Amino acid sequence: MITVTPEEITQFRSQLVDSPEALAALDAIEECKGNLEAAAQLIAVETTDVEVSLRGDSNYLEKLAQKLSKIICQEEFDELMTGVLTAAIATLAASGNIPVALATPVVIYVAKIGVKKFCETAKPES
Repeated sequence: MITVTPEEITQFRSQLVDSPEALAALDAIEECKGNLEAAAQLIAVETTDVEVSLRGDSNYLEKLAQKLSKIICQEEFDELMTGVLTAAIATLAASGNIPVALATPVVIYVAKIGVKKFCETAKPES
């Protein structure tokens, strides 16, 4: 289980101040006491265009990230992850055709693991 500290949430808030959807996702992460998995599931339930088959899965966030790994493991995406996460979240949401609110915990999850480490173990769906 990957968690985000209150200090990290505050830091992300300052980075994502111009994205109401990302801020709403941070509210959900805060509500779940920093638990990214629980927050991703909560956000998924609140968004209508998410694969129902993944809901309630204890590895929902990891599976969603794996599903999006073709995007996450591109060199250009790795470059987006080095600065403010707003661009990475927006890119993942647009390329992965998922809501910004759901892209937010995925990007934070990958940032916490490290893009390179995530991509070494990623098994993209073909």
